[in-house]
Amino acid sequence: MLRALEAYLNQVGSGLQGLTCRRRLTLIRELEAHLLDEAEARGIHSESAMSALLSEKEHPIQLAEEIAAGEGQDANHRGGTALAAGMIIGLATGGHLWIEGWHWYISLAFAAAQGLAVGAGYFWVRRHWLRLNPWARTVVAVLITLLLSIPLGFTTHHGFKPTRLLYGAFTGFLLERHSQERPLWQTLLEPVAFTALMFFVEAGLLGRVQFQWWKVPLELSFNATLLLSVMIALRFKRLLAERRVLTPQEQG
Repeated sequence: MLRALEAYLNQVGSGLQGLTCRRRLTLIRELEAHLLDEAEARGIHSESAMSALLSEKEHPIQLAEEIAAGEGQDANHRGGTALAAGMIIGLATGGHLWIEGWHWYISLAFAAAQGLAVGAGYFWVRRHWLRLNPWARTVVAVLITLLLSIPLGFTTHHGFKPTRLLYGAFTGFLLERHSQERPLWQTLLEPVAFTALMFFVEAGLLGRVQFQWWKVPLELSFNATLLLSVMIALRFKRLLAERRVLTPQEQG
């Protein structure tokens, strides 16, 4: 699949010779990320299917001319879509905490950290590991979002809580895994498994809290809200990422 994509990108790159080398590489990387996202969303895994997808797009030289004409808009568009998708996740999780009765400033801080640092941060840097295989991408996503979620550790009443970082890592796992369609049973199992993991870490491993059955529905509902917000954010980002120069030729 990558041979067809590389040939297409090389032709586009040859039409961007008037730009600096660094800017040209950035634009090609942005274009590659858009095309890989679309191929992934459409379940394309073969060379022939990728070639068919690319044949629907504008001719590489024509596309290069249009990109060069408005070359400053692509990064702004990508940043805007990342911010919008991240805000969906932040608003959903922060709003859930507020409904549960958490103080507004804790809910707001969690929403900002989860939505901007973890959600938007993930969408902004994901293009750097798109060429990896699915499991490698998931591992990288979990590690990156674990790092990005450090601000989540401070969304408590008492100092830094390291287990908050697990919510960031879980967000990265969901974002990467649901970039493709998942079986329903896996989708339903994910918040249940993560809820069990959180209670094991908090109550069993660290002994920070005492396990109580009435807390299970609260934790499970929060994790389910996180899952739902991730799925909505991914769908919303795909809609926002549709650019005129990357639409099929008959629609251009």
